[in-house]
Amino acid sequence: MLYFWKESKIKDYNYKQVKKHLIKYLFLVTISISFYNCQRDDICPADAPTTPQLIIRFLDSQNPLEFRQVTNLRVFEEGSESFIINRVTTDSIAIPLRSFAEGTTFTMITDSADNADGNETGNIDIIRFNYNTQEVFISRACGFVANYQELNNALTPDADNWINSVNILTPNVENINTAHVQIFH
Repeated sequence: MLYFWKESKIKDYNYKQVKKHLIKYLFLVTISISFYNCQRDDICPADAPTTPQLIIRFLDSQNPLEFRQVTNLRVFEEGSESFIINRVTTDSIAIPLRSFAEGTTFTMITDSADNADGNETGNIDIIRFNYNTQEVFISRACGFVANYQELNNALTPDADNWINSVNILTPNVENINTAHVQIFH
């Protein structure tokens, strides 16, 4: 009987040791798998492509090769109360297009100012840009960016348009390195 007790104690001791080592092994395997699943593309790099904005250059309608600044330019998107561009004098702008729509309408005001009642006194023109949106997958961390294809425009005519004509330079808006549209005024 004493012999059986000693054997039982030895078996019990081995079982506890095996169980202890098995738990350590499973813990190490779990940690290793979790580190293996973390990939480099889980962090979106700062220089990753983003959805491009529409780059517009303003040119002199009398001398089409010269840039011409727009004085006190104010730009806002139809349906928005905030200004994208607010009373700056510039010869170029970058404005966002709606990625979940087939077009974006902008109100562009030159010589923007407020009268005594707080009403706009500048010359207002309305221009719509139509396009097809194409989503491009960048990476798992960065997701998708929207590129715009087949860009065209429609200028709303009025009695006093300050925009004389619009020229689409690049019908595909895929980067921010070059101008996409020329506006002659």
